[in-house]
Amino acid sequence: MKKYFILAAAALVALTACTKMELDETATPDVKIGFEVANYMSQTKADGSSFLTELTNMEATTIAFKSSAFIHPNGGSFGDFFNPNPETITWNDTSTEWEPSKDYYWPKSPSSNIDFFSWYDFDGTAAAPTLTYNGSSAPTLVWTNRTVDYKSDILFADIAWHQTANQERNQIDGVSSGVPTLFHHALAQVKFQAKIKEEKDKKADSKNSGYYTFFEVKLSAFTLPQVHKNGTLSLTKTYESSKTTTAWTVPSPAIWANATSATLVNTPNDWFTTAAATGSEVLTTAAYSALNATNYMPDGFIAVRPQAVTNDMKLTFTISITKWYGTQTQFNAEGHSGCTNLGTEVFPVTDFATTADDAYTANGLQLNKIANAPANWEMNKRIIYNIIIDPTTDTILFDPAVVDWDTANYDVEVPKPAE
Repeated sequence: MKKYFILAAAALVALTACTKMELDETATPDVKIGFEVANYMSQTKADGSSFLTELTNMEATTIAFKSSAFIHPNGGSFGDFFNPNPETITWNDTSTEWEPSKDYYWPKSPSSNIDFFSWYDFDGTAAAPTLTYNGSSAPTLVWTNRTVDYKSDILFADIAWHQTANQERNQIDGVSSGVPTLFHHALAQVKFQAKIKEEKDKKADSKNSGYYTFFEVKLSAFTLPQVHKNGTLSLTKTYESSKTTTAWTVPSPAIWANATSATLVNTPNDWFTTAAATGSEVLTTAAYSALNATNYMPDGFIAVRPQAVTNDMKLTFTISITKWYGTQTQFNAEGHSGCTNLGTEVFPVTDFATTADDAYTANGLQLNKIANAPANWEMNKRIIYNIIIDPTTDTILFDPAVVDWDTANYDVEVPKPAE
């Protein structure tokens, strides 16, 4: 006997041993529920990109996300559809499908429909967000007093309202149809890096042809206080009565609320740990040297809780400049053999507090005062602070950048040049 099983929020009738059940062999076959998953990267890429690739790049041990589903059944009562609810949706590399822990099927009645709420958290041990939804009013999704690790990834998907069948969409990761699941990043990422603008005086010694003053620059003693590591993210959305897909309403600006009890990032020991940040690597003109630890997020970023860049977030570091006199060949030789060491100057960035630029204070460089730099580390943004040291003019340039999991750049000169 061929049987079709339909998942619905209705009581099952117990059959006695002598009861026969004959099913219509011509009935429409059950259609398995699948997920078509994408990752929101930029507003110019409406169809997103590979969520699978992001998790792979994160070196996630389990390629999966969570999804809660609720059914509005024809003739029945609203309630949980998945069991358990939420379900774990896991990538099957063999079948190239996103699959729940068991097979679920779309309801047969055209008047029945299902709402889907999905999210992802790289830290599987962390407390799950709280989803509140009764089937007819505005839902909420809340992470309360959540700690964000330096290697962390939290995402939430657009709400898929009143779905009745797998939707055909642009193929991503080999999946062409399913519940539309477009993820958005809930965190921000930051990166600090530095290089020098010039390695030698632009003008050769007029009395000794081919001789220059060269500069060897090192940085050290980085600190950045008052960066919050924990907080609360509350997402809301007005109820939709028709079949559609909508994004959650996020806070404006797109930052988290402070936690009940703040935990601060230990920036000296946890963030600024590279050779270039601890004074053992010489800066070059060729490329930026990473200042913050590179063993967290891909591309040298650190995950951060989205937050306002407050007046208390003042970056401090020490600059060491050693001057050498000689030819380019001598300077390029090991140990600058043949060059004359003209001495080393060591000074903190706070020495520039006497300049007219109010970004420079006696307690450090105030990040929110840097020209064009962001006032907030917002969700789905990457912020890069490029520090450019120009020892030939005693100038430090800051070139911040912000990206929608993208990037932008801003310049700051230290000290501010005379008008």
